[in-house]
Amino acid sequence: MSKNNKNGEEKELFWADQLAQQIVSREKFHYIDKKIPKFDVFTIRTSASLSGILHIGRLSDTIRHDTVYSALKEAKVKAKLIWVAEDMDPLRKIPSNVPEEYEKYLGMPVTDIPDPNGCHSSYADHFKADYFKVIDEFVSAKMEKFSMREEYKKGNFNKYIKKILEKADEVREIQNRYRTNKLAKGFIPWKPICENCGKIITTNVKEFSNGVVKYQCKDYEFETTTAIGCNHKGENDPLKGNGKLLWKSEWAVEWARWKVACEGAGKEYQVPNSAFWVNAEILEKVLNFPMPVPFFYEHLMINGEKMSASLGNVVYPRDWLEVAPTELLKFFYNKRLMKTRSFSWKDLPVLYDDYDAHMDIYLGRVKLDNKKEEQHMKRLFEISHGNEINPSGISFSHAAMVSQISPNEDDIVKSLEKTGHYNKKMHDMIFKRINKAKIWLSKYAPEDVKFTVQEEVPKDLKLSSKEKEALHLVVKALKEKKWSEKTLFEEFYNICNKVGIKNTDFFRAAYNVLLNKDRGPKLAPFILALGEEKVIRLFEKA
Repeated sequence: MSKNNKNGEEKELFWADQLAQQIVSREKFHYIDKKIPKFDVFTIRTSASLSGILHIGRLSDTIRHDTVYSALKEAKVKAKLIWVAEDMDPLRKIPSNVPEEYEKYLGMPVTDIPDPNGCHSSYADHFKADYFKVIDEFVSAKMEKFSMREEYKKGNFNKYIKKILEKADEVREIQNRYRTNKLAKGFIPWKPICENCGKIITTNVKEFSNGVVKYQCKDYEFETTTAIGCNHKGENDPLKGNGKLLWKSEWAVEWARWKVACEGAGKEYQVPNSAFWVNAEILEKVLNFPMPVPFFYEHLMINGEKMSASLGNVVYPRDWLEVAPTELLKFFYNKRLMKTRSFSWKDLPVLYDDYDAHMDIYLGRVKLDNKKEEQHMKRLFEISHGNEINPSGISFSHAAMVSQISPNEDDIVKSLEKTGHYNKKMHDMIFKRINKAKIWLSKYAPEDVKFTVQEEVPKDLKLSSKEKEALHLVVKALKEKKWSEKTLFEEFYNICNKVGIKNTDFFRAAYNVLLNKDRGPKLAPFILALGEEKVIRLFEKA
């Protein structure tokens, strides 16, 4: 396995490269003393439950698995990425955008529930359709996509189901090692769908004999809702596909069926008694296949809170694409695997700046004394961005600023030329960022970022004599010579010292005149972008 990226530096520091090395080089099973068989292709599995909302938090799993896939491809081994819809999961609660009458479907597999909008064959297909429109934009791999409902119906799990049920006692013993509330003898890890009411969460298995499960349909209490059972008593053949394995067996069967070499999960699965490790042990001891190499990650928070439709803070993939490119979200998720990531729309410019700083390192525009950190930043950018790099040459904050100075493209170009931010070859990339900044301003930006340039000095504005003097000295300076952002910023402080005015009072006075606000964008670049003529006219009248 190569240790070098195209910049020539070793890349073992990056988490996905470490993981790829582990996937390729491991030799033995984890739970039993047996040699790992040769993998012709290393399959990476990502999935999403369709019982909830498919938001950008769900994308984190897929993006990170795609990063592992990319690391394996760069290691010159065959790899593939598969995406699995966990669409046998029951409907647990009614989302805010679904009619209340759907309460009657609580406990049913989401594939068997009608589409509330009537435009798709099922509830699952409706919510999957929007997600599928954009999910491929966030990954480099051409993912194969599977439905758990279809896999059960086609009988693709049957040989594994048969083995799990034949060895149900061994499965129970493995689970009981991690449980305080032990599973009773006769435990069967199968959940039939009730043939009478169509619900899956409400069926209680009473007996298993001669390949047939006997069950009764009873009420089931979710955390905040109740799925009403119909009290039907029935029989179910697990090999006919109308049901599912319990999760602490099913995951193992999925790994065996697709020969999964690696799968990650949320940090809650890291503990030894979690479903991940229980399934891993079942996989090796019952199904005779090596457990996948795991990795664990933190979940996404929005403004420090869990993403939830009830809180109104859900971010959909299409929302993201309106204001930011796919590579920015990939960069965000790839940066720190086990650190809580909290995203806020107001901080989007900061994320853009961080991304741009990594791009500068990658392109060799900036060098760091700490070469390990430099190497890591290059690799993070490289694996998040892909091959085609199109620098915009303008920060997101500057894009947001110039988009508010004038709606006219020609005026914006003139403004960018004055400040040295315009390159004709980058025109399309510059305006792509500006247009995203415009949408961000209209939908998500905090009020202190928004402004309207004043045509006249606000009538009720009262400035002190020192504030007026300072602004008039700015006028004099602007008339005398051409300034850069750095030299103009330094001149502001020279003027403050000369007049004997606090820096904060000076900046507030300037923003009061130009924007009728106490705060605004960084003053030096703002004045240069706005144009000296306009600033001179307003400051002279102050």
